[in-house]
Amino acid sequence: MPEQPEVVEKVLNVPCPSCGGRFVYSAEKLRIHCEYCGYGEDIDECNDKVEEAALQKAIEEAEKIVPEHEGQKVMDCQNCGAKFMVGTTDVKADCAFCGSKNINLEAFEHNFIQPVGIVPFRIPQEDGQLLFEKWIKKGWFHPNKLKRLAKMEALHGIYLPFWTYDAQTESNWTGEAGHTTYTNQRAMVNGRWQTQRVPQIRWTRRSGHLSHFFDDILVVGSQHVQQQLMERIFPFKLDDVVNYDPRYMLGWEAEVYDLNVKQGYERANVIMDSKLRALCAAELGGDQQRFLAIQSQKFDQTFKHIMLPIWLCSYQYQNKIYQFAINGQTGRVNGKKPLSYIKIGFLIFLFVALLALLFFLKTQGYLEFETRVRFG
Repeated sequence: MPEQPEVVEKVLNVPCPSCGGRFVYSAEKLRIHCEYCGYGEDIDECNDKVEEAALQKAIEEAEKIVPEHEGQKVMDCQNCGAKFMVGTTDVKADCAFCGSKNINLEAFEHNFIQPVGIVPFRIPQEDGQLLFEKWIKKGWFHPNKLKRLAKMEALHGIYLPFWTYDAQTESNWTGEAGHTTYTNQRAMVNGRWQTQRVPQIRWTRRSGHLSHFFDDILVVGSQHVQQQLMERIFPFKLDDVVNYDPRYMLGWEAEVYDLNVKQGYERANVIMDSKLRALCAAELGGDQQRFLAIQSQKFDQTFKHIMLPIWLCSYQYQNKIYQFAINGQTGRVNGKKPLSYIKIGFLIFLFVALLALLFFLKTQGYLEFETRVRFG
């Protein structure tokens, strides 16, 4: 498909009404402004359009959604398959998800549920870079080469697609709660009678009913970042979600979701079931439990599609991809680093050498001499 520079320019760049320069959204100033003349505009922070939608209806109508036909462009990574929109004409040459430089522009021709809300960036690039540098340098057991990444332009400010799900649940549960008591019993141990505390468990069968409402279960709509990684930088202050306005993404990247609303709910369902099991277990009580069985029904399920701000760094080390993330609203950080087996091996060597030295001193009588001198 031939490139259309004039369309790319139209979609990715909003001119300043004062000087014709480029508008970007500033996480520091919390408004859009011109990088050249400094002219700025506030964005209406209303949230009256951030509404829940019926989940089942959306699933049924998902195939009927008409693809975008406005010539929009997305970045297409040929290495990991990620597809993400960019907010400026200064397209970065590396993928935010795998670090690859093998990316192309392609037409945006996907069935796409539009976001209803967005949480704007609150952590500016300078703060994000400082948090990244502090994190990448932590830990003695990691390769020294990682510290060089702090000097690289590897950190991407990107809006990731998220689904939020609500559901009312009704659960019936049964199980047995164990209460442990201890009795003193005398027993022969090594030829001597000793008193021992022996545990005894009294099992009680119980049942009950649990009503619980799940509000805004968050599921990342990208298959290129791990849900677990995202959960470690939760929570987001979802009360700050405002009406979706693409101007918040000027100067930033934004991924197009590739986990659809139905697939997202399947993941949310697993999260809800795990939470329900924990809640029913708490109702069952006891210091031990067995045979816990739960029958749950979920209804009145609703969802929202929102965009959340993430500072993301993906880097390769010895052919493995590691990801680091910063909550772009709160600054909470988490990520994975490779281990240096040379450093770990060196520490194990020192530990073994210390044990060998202690054994040698003991066999030579030095430790016994020390004991006689100190204790007589």
